[in-house]
Amino acid sequence: MANGAGTALGLSIGVTNLAAATSDNAITRKPVLTLYPDRPAEIGIPAENPRLQGPGVVLTGFVNRIGDPRGVVAPDGSVHRGEVLLADGLRALAYAATGGRPLPDDVAVTYPAHWESPAVEALGAALGEIPEWSGRARPILLIPDAAATLLAVRTNPGIPARGTVAVCDFGGSGTSITLMDADGDYRAVAPTVRHRDFSGDLIDQALLGVVVANMPTTGAFPTGTAAIGSLSRLRTGCRIAKEQLSSSTAATLTNGLTGAQGEIRLARHELDDAIRPALTGFLARLDETLARNGIRDLVAVVSSGGGANLPAITTTLARHLRVPVATTPRPQLTA
Repeated sequence: MANGAGTALGLSIGVTNLAAATSDNAITRKPVLTLYPDRPAEIGIPAENPRLQGPGVVLTGFVNRIGDPRGVVAPDGSVHRGEVLLADGLRALAYAATGGRPLPDDVAVTYPAHWESPAVEALGAALGEIPEWSGRARPILLIPDAAATLLAVRTNPGIPARGTVAVCDFGGSGTSITLMDADGDYRAVAPTVRHRDFSGDLIDQALLGVVVANMPTTGAFPTGTAAIGSLSRLRTGCRIAKEQLSSSTAATLTNGLTGAQGEIRLARHELDDAIRPALTGFLARLDETLARNGIRDLVAVVSSGGGANLPAITTTLARHLRVPVATTPRPQLTA
């Protein structure tokens, strides 16, 4: 994500989270947009955005619908273009990052590297319709997130100056593999490969399976809508536990599924065991990508996205490929 002086703003797009960073602030929001009849749209969910007050039309799923002429159908039956919703969401995110102050002159937006050109062009056109960003002397810079990630690690912590780098973005809905020249101009040497069988959502699901399997048998399991709500809360707890296990060797979450009281303890090795099959599948896809493109001079892997925080991913990549694995202190914000 772009950074620098107070006159710069970086925005990044993900299916699971949108992020913004200035020189002195960084925030994330869920890609949930609320349209109001009498004021600008707001981005995020109530837990992260206190401005979500009063009746409004809530829309989700638009990040995956950029450039889709069918649009996104709102609960009230209205139809909206996905790129227009995303542009409105990025505007709201930008103001949230600046605390409502005027937006900086320099703005960069990073988009998923696996997006095709029509989607990027559609987003660019929609951003150009936002009053704050239309007719600017310095137009918004649109760059693939893999290029932003490589730029970030060239500064900190650094990678070899020559050779091919595999930029791996471990996101909520999948993992992207982009091969880039370490000494190039931030352009991919081959099309980005999207691997959907290893993602943050699937890791959460695998951890949920571990938790349910280890639950005490005492207490009755809820049924019907109560079961759906309990499982949803438990899955949210698993996501939080996963994030805790990225920096701690153990985590706890409340047993909200059965009538039993107390907490469930999870160890990092349980998370590692749960993701091992899917991580092995990703490594096979990475090997295939390197072989298909004739890459014999891989000098480093650069990891980004929330999954890059998990120690098992970093150590497994380094052991398997025998090259350095670089990331940044907050890889979920790098792109």
